[in-house]
Amino acid sequence: MSKTFVYTHKFKTCEALANRIVDIYRSAIHEKGICSIALSGGSTPRILYELMAQPPYINTIEWNNVFFFWSDERWLPATDPNNNSNMAYEALLKKVPVPAENIFPVLTINEPADAAKKYEEQIQQFFNKRLPSFDIILLGLGDNGHTASLFPYTEILHEKHRLVKEVFVEEVKSWRISFTAPLINNAAHTLFLVTGKEKSSIINTIFSGESDTEQFPALLINPSNTEWFLDAEAASLLPANK
Repeated sequence: MSKTFVYTHKFKTCEALANRIVDIYRSAIHEKGICSIALSGGSTPRILYELMAQPPYINTIEWNNVFFFWSDERWLPATDPNNNSNMAYEALLKKVPVPAENIFPVLTINEPADAAKKYEEQIQQFFNKRLPSFDIILLGLGDNGHTASLFPYTEILHEKHRLVKEVFVEEVKSWRISFTAPLINNAAHTLFLVTGKEKSSIINTIFSGESDTEQFPALLINPSNTEWFLDAEAASLLPANK
């Protein structure tokens, strides 16, 4: 079963998640000397990233031992404000002493299929494994039930062999490059960050026992290694919070 943590407001939720990331980072460093993290995009994690670029977090982490990837990316130029890696650079990565060679963005100069294939190969080369296991994969949740770029009723939901895949998302009329469910589910820790009243309905659906992974792709994510960090607004329709 997944673990769920609810905090009074968005900042407290991000603070708790930052502390959890540090805990996992310390365990990974103790075990193998490095920590691999796949970041999420969108607007929700910006506060988390900005928080981790400040004390005490910036001084707690040995950034040269942390390696950054992205769980999904929009097929946009790296300089576009809506590019996920661009947001993470602005909010976190350019503010902390992480070596450039530790950062692995999706190269969107390529066509989507080529970009996805190259990113998959890059990940496999880094881990030297057919099915890598990230220490941490950060995820968000769309109000339609998508996570990463696993959108409802898209072909990527049925992918069993590829680790990274391109997907055209009709509802936003754009290409995305995304981790697939098999790669996400092989992570040591999958951490969801969900905040805001607008997410309360989908959170209630996800936690209600719903099983339709086509309509609600977040249900594809293995609950046994998953933790949910919610603010009170996002959790407001859950039974314990009514």
